[in-house]
Amino acid sequence: MIDKRLALACLLLATATPLHAHLLKVFAFAEGQRIEGRAYFAGGARAKGAAVEVLAPDGRVLAALRTDDEGEFSYRASAPVDHRIRVDSGDGHVAEWTVHGEELAIESPRADDPDGAPRSNEPTGTATEPAATARTTDMAAPADLDFLIERAVARQVRPLREQLIAYEERVRLHDILGGLGYILGLAGLAAWWRAGRRRGR
Repeated sequence: MIDKRLALACLLLATATPLHAHLLKVFAFAEGQRIEGRAYFAGGARAKGAAVEVLAPDGRVLAALRTDDEGEFSYRASAPVDHRIRVDSGDGHVAEWTVHGEELAIESPRADDPDGAPRSNEPTGTATEPAATARTTDMAAPADLDFLIERAVARQVRPLREQLIAYEERVRLHDILGGLGYILGLAGLAAWWRAGRRRGR
């Protein structure tokens, strides 16, 4: 009876790894006004042709996309709000990721704008006043600089975040396999001890 239990446990251990390796994962980040992302399986394979939905905070579907051959997708956001990314591989595997609004380099609409669109800085004088034009250029420069800095930082941080997520997944898989191995070891030790007692009788 004990041998049958051990065989069943070994079978479960053998099938646990492939099942875990096919779990769908998605990673997305903001780069300026765009949301870039990648869908993949826990084993490292890219999720090609997976359906991607970009959802607004209220659940509305903002865009329906497909991943390319590398499992990647891209979306241009129009407002600095949270965007929930939902990926479906079509075989029962679904993964989600949220890109927060503060990560997007998009200017929020001003309350005094009737159309809700952000305004550019406009000179208060005539076009022949160089001082007013200079002031406008000086006011716009910091915003442009912030945008360039945020985009550069996002590009540098992206591989680090991807490596961290991949490392966490490997650690989880290692812990699961280690725990199963520990349980099987205890079961084998108990079977050996019981068999020794029977021989002693």
